[in-house]
Amino acid sequence: MQVCGLDNFYPTYLADPLGPRFEVSAQKTLYSDLEFDDNVNNDGTYTGKLVIYPGVRISLFKFSPKSNPNLGVEVDLGLVTPAFMRGGNHDLIGYDGIYYFAIAGKPTEWLALRFAKHHVCTHIGDEYNSGSVHSPIDYDPNTTLFPVRDDFIVSAAVRPLWFLKNPDLDILMVYGEFGFFVPGSDFMGGRQNKPHADAWFNFQGGAELEYYLPWKYLGGVYAAGNLSAYQLNAYSPNLSLQAGYIFPQEHGKRRLRIGVNYYNGRSLINQFYNRKEKFIAFTVAMDV
Repeated sequence: MQVCGLDNFYPTYLADPLGPRFEVSAQKTLYSDLEFDDNVNNDGTYTGKLVIYPGVRISLFKFSPKSNPNLGVEVDLGLVTPAFMRGGNHDLIGYDGIYYFAIAGKPTEWLALRFAKHHVCTHIGDEYNSGSVHSPIDYDPNTTLFPVRDDFIVSAAVRPLWFLKNPDLDILMVYGEFGFFVPGSDFMGGRQNKPHADAWFNFQGGAELEYYLPWKYLGGVYAAGNLSAYQLNAYSPNLSLQAGYIFPQEHGKRRLRIGVNYYNGRSLINQFYNRKEKFIAFTVAMDV
């Protein structure tokens, strides 16, 4: 048994826009339903956001057979609190909380499973409640409650190239998730401002590649794609793509990633999940 470790049986998704991660993202807006036109950002000068994702994943309890510590079951806790700031003056425009508590397991080297209670809450920033902001948003300053989601999520991740029995070729991971939300089923189920009674389900899937360069001191490269759909958004697809450079070459350790990200889907400020945005970003992240 291991108590409180930072290595998890279930992997972290590199391109999941709502997943726990430790990252800084400088985003250039290509399209957005939210127009932040105020005394600071006017005449079309608002072009993007700076988003800081302070996140961590912790293995609270891990049970493994003595013969193979890479397999077993664990109790897994993850959290990230993204802070959304305007590009240019870095005014805080949104602050969210994304948390999960899970039971995860790795029965074989090529398969990982997880069952999680996933919580998403959202809090607007200091720019939405002033009279100088002219934004087509659905924020009512007389309303004090914000959208909250509490999903149960079943996840599976597979490494299909493991069967080649060559560690250098085991560079691909694919995963899929099914989530469901039952409003009113627990003490947090009645806190929604917007109707969730007929929109319970969400889906997510993706694939990731990590290739290490022949000379280990050069690090490696990675590419990842994530596709999700929520019944709340009429199953409109949300696409996230990432690619970049990774170092050092230490599997399962804390590593630095420098790359680019393309996103096209629902707003990642969860207060405005029913709005669209599209951006490209430069990212610097550390594996969690």
